[in-house]
Amino acid sequence: MVEIENCESGVPTMHPEMPRRIGIVEPSPVMLPAFSDARREPTRPVEHRDADFAAKYDAETLFYDAFADSDRRILLVGPPFLNLKPALERMTLTARPSGAACPFEIREMDRHGQIHVSAPDGTTSLILSAAFGTTEIAINPSEVDLFAGRRVMFTQSKNNHLGWIQDWVRFSRDVHGADAVLIYDNGSTSYSLADLAGALGALDGIAVARVVSWPYKFGPQGFDAKRFWDSDYGQHGVWEHGRRRFLAAAASVQCSDVDELILSRDGGSIFEAAEKQRFGVLRYYGRWVMGIEGREPAPDKPDKRHRDYGVVRRERPVKRFGVITIDADRCPPKWTIVPSKCPPDAQWRIHAIGGHPASRLMTDRFSYRHFREISDSWKYARTGRETYDPALHEEDRLLAEQVARVRWDR
Repeated sequence: MVEIENCESGVPTMHPEMPRRIGIVEPSPVMLPAFSDARREPTRPVEHRDADFAAKYDAETLFYDAFADSDRRILLVGPPFLNLKPALERMTLTARPSGAACPFEIREMDRHGQIHVSAPDGTTSLILSAAFGTTEIAINPSEVDLFAGRRVMFTQSKNNHLGWIQDWVRFSRDVHGADAVLIYDNGSTSYSLADLAGALGALDGIAVARVVSWPYKFGPQGFDAKRFWDSDYGQHGVWEHGRRRFLAAAASVQCSDVDELILSRDGGSIFEAAEKQRFGVLRYYGRWVMGIEGREPAPDKPDKRHRDYGVVRRERPVKRFGVITIDADRCPPKWTIVPSKCPPDAQWRIHAIGGHPASRLMTDRFSYRHFREISDSWKYARTGRETYDPALHEEDRLLAEQVARVRWDR
């Protein structure tokens, strides 16, 4: 085991020689400006683009990464190809060092694109030659074996406090039996990738963890729950990249954000429950955990933690279509899945599994808690507090029970 030392943030970090169970992964992107004048053109009408749309939009990334997916197959994953697709359909891919021409299949998904390439054994790179230019693509190894048989926590994060990330892992480790972590860091500026890897390495019970550098643009978001969700490519890339480069052989995978903890009505493991499902997937809604005026921690407390909160909004039942009763304040679904039971052409997305009909079913055995103040308010201000009202709020006994099961200092 490598010696741990303290970093300036007060959270353990690691010397450069990290233990084998902890690692930092740098994908090998293919960027259009390096070899071409072509750019990805957005589909959103100009009149519906914000002033900073162009700055946020990813016009330059052709592929996030290229890696071995299985025997004699290579995957190129990236944002959707859009106007670049005709040239890609007519391109040639040549394997190096063999010089063999490689057949390929283009797959288009929701805000995401993939190219599945058949290549000879021993291929280390591909030469892409298209109407918009020629470039060499380095091939990274598959790392599926690292997570084989593991129960994995999977997320994308940027500047979440390292203590929050550790607590997010601790909870799932002790309540659900997680033993592996895969985190995509989307360009954090508050700490280094080594600091993040060190924070994970300092935790007990985690057999393997990888921090993936993901500096790509998140992309412009939509206007409300439904309109113009068409350009946020980065996170869609995370889910499919993680699934195919790392997680295909995992026992089960929990997809959640650092400000979310999954609760079980009967105290059981979300991983175990998903593994027992015929189709290997569970989807569940969430509830907001609120900051309450006059209660600790203060909104600006630097060391506030998940366990400091315990008040949720009461469910607000309303009728949908005049028949179905739902909670009007519920948070959108999240999911836990067994990768081997997921159809190969299905797509992992933020709130759903596209092309996996069984994933449309919801369970009430599990739900998650969405912590309003475990956030740096990157998307919108989340520090506005509410005054406790018994008609609107309640103490979350289930959360308190499961928080009590966690070894918060290990």
